[in-house]
Amino acid sequence: MSECATLCLVSAWETGVPTNNDNRRRAFSDVVTIDAWHDAFGDGTARVELHADVVFDEARVGGEQASPVRFRLRIRCAEVVVVVPEHEPVEVDKASVSRDTPSIDGTLLTSEVTKLAATGRASVVAAPGAVVGLVAGGLRASKDVTLCKDVRAPLDLFSIIQSQTADGEYRWVLKPAEQAFLSGRPWDATERPRLTLIDRRKDKSAPLPPSVRVEVRCLREDLEIDDFQVKDEGAWERMRRTVGFKNRLAAAESYIRDQLMKEGLEVENISDPFGRLTLASVVAHQQVEED
Repeated sequence: MSECATLCLVSAWETGVPTNNDNRRRAFSDVVTIDAWHDAFGDGTARVELHADVVFDEARVGGEQASPVRFRLRIRCAEVVVVVPEHEPVEVDKASVSRDTPSIDGTLLTSEVTKLAATGRASVVAAPGAVVGLVAGGLRASKDVTLCKDVRAPLDLFSIIQSQTADGEYRWVLKPAEQAFLSGRPWDATERPRLTLIDRRKDKSAPLPPSVRVEVRCLREDLEIDDFQVKDEGAWERMRRTVGFKNRLAAAESYIRDQLMKEGLEVENISDPFGRLTLASVVAHQQVEED
């Protein structure tokens, strides 16, 4: 889809004015939410641990009245990236980077069922005066016996691989271990910081402390667009003629691109399977201890 078509789409859907916000996480907050923090830098604190809390789920997109379409959005694979701006006086302690694959607290329960055939002798006791049509010596009887056993095993919801981007940024690539899509938290953010930051300012009491960002990124092919529905057929036909949609998937892709760009997030060629998207970006806030 051309840039002109995208601009026409922005006008047609009337989804609002772009927001230049440092914490850009609202566009698809249902499909991924992110929060990041560390202790405050100061005269006595030159090293702080960076924590990043990330949660994935299914998003139901297009519920606002101005949108003529709706669809479901899920993520197959994503990466959490720590971005240290080039001119920020802060660096990463390489030895502190979390390089393990943490297990999520949980249990996978399966049942094993075994059926056995059992045969035995059954005796009959008749009440006085009853007529029993059985011969002496008893009755042969058989039945199936089912034995059930529950088997519990540790459950890993995510497969996590730590690496670096082409720009040298530390990242954690997340894939679902047991499901088709990402769902839940990949780690306990409080207990498992991502890395340690080192303040390199000469004057640690300067009013502007260093800052870093944490982003969630993915490729276009890692977004699952499903259950696409048109809410207003008339508006849809007008948009198709104006913008030139080839199909409904192109409309969903343009909607996603539009919403991300309105939050100031990076979108590379969303029509290409390998096009890169930034789904969320936050500046890590500093935790100030109260007296």
